[in-house]
Amino acid sequence: MLRNKVNFDRICGVIPKWKWSELKVGLEKSIIFNSDIISYAISILSEDLEQFDRVLELSIAEEDEVEEIILKLSSNEVVQDLEIINSKWIFAIIYDAYNNFKDVVYDVIEDVYTEFEYPKEINNLIGYMPCDDGRPIEVKLNEYIENNKDIWC
Repeated sequence: MLRNKVNFDRICGVIPKWKWSELKVGLEKSIIFNSDIISYAISILSEDLEQFDRVLELSIAEEDEVEEIILKLSSNEVVQDLEIINSKWIFAIIYDAYNNFKDVVYDVIEDVYTEFEYPKEINNLIGYMPCDDGRPIEVKLNEYIENNKDIWC
């Protein structure tokens, strides 16, 4: 489990668009909470939504109703590869720490590495992993951030 609480509102300021299946994974991994999903639903109600009625239902749901509604919302989406969903979460969490908690960013990266079952995409950001190119870890982190900002932000 991640030691540092993820601030989903702050993450949405950087990555504003989330699919319901992505939020479902975040909920399953305890990265976010039911209350985060309700807040997200409220924030997007003014947008042109395909499943407006269900999103409206979610925005006024009790926390114990969220999982059932998010399951229905995500089942109507095009199936997305779990590796891509995980990559988005990995970047979102690391980027948030990079911008807001530089003093513990490498601790956060190690937590993410464990939580997401050792993804290869961040192997080179783990201090105890063998270095294959001799570049400082800070350079690799900056490169990871810049490359993924182009994808997710």
